[in-house]
Amino acid sequence: MAYRTLFSIFFLFAFGGAFAQVNDDFSDGDFTTNPTWSGDDTLFEVLNGELHLNDPNTPVAGEAALSTPSQALANGTWEFNVRLDANPTGANFVEVYLAADQSDLTSTTLNGYFVRIGNTTDEVSLYEVGNGSNTEIIDGRDDVVDVGNPELRVRVTRDAAGIWTLETDTSAALNNYISEGSVSDVSHLTSTFFGVYTRYTSTRRDWFYFDGL
Repeated sequence: MAYRTLFSIFFLFAFGGAFAQVNDDFSDGDFTTNPTWSGDDTLFEVLNGELHLNDPNTPVAGEAALSTPSQALANGTWEFNVRLDANPTGANFVEVYLAADQSDLTSTTLNGYFVRIGNTTDEVSLYEVGNGSNTEIIDGRDDVVDVGNPELRVRVTRDAAGIWTLETDTSAALNNYISEGSVSDVSHLTSTFFGVYTRYTSTRRDWFYFDGL
């Protein structure tokens, strides 16, 4: 069965009354400018207007990540769509780094926050990363993406006081958010990068696609 992930990125942020918007739909056929994504460049390509994971290293499992500069954190809102042609597993999942202090999302000294879609309980959860150690701070509902072809919209907000809220929308029209939980966490107060990370088995090394709004 083909396994494809279509991923839409749309993140908003406001600081001191100023408002900015960053988005990328990869329609320019390039992920190196407007905005600039960097990381495992040789493992990704833009294919038919989509960011495509295409790891040529067979037959081993792997991981791949790209990041782009972003200072969004305080008073931040991040929204993105994810669609998969099969449900994720503990060895095949996506992480969306809302905030990170380094461009290398696999660094053992990384600090920040990410949303994990999938894992052994097929959930959508929020994690805090401190010096490379992951801590789940919002434990999403089990089995949210435990369907054959999951499609969902995710929204995360963080207010000025450090209250995080995670919501998911799996309705057909993608217009009905359901809360996965809220938490207060001020472990990190600044961000330098936003990014995407994939972990995959050898048979799924080229079955991930990402697209922007």
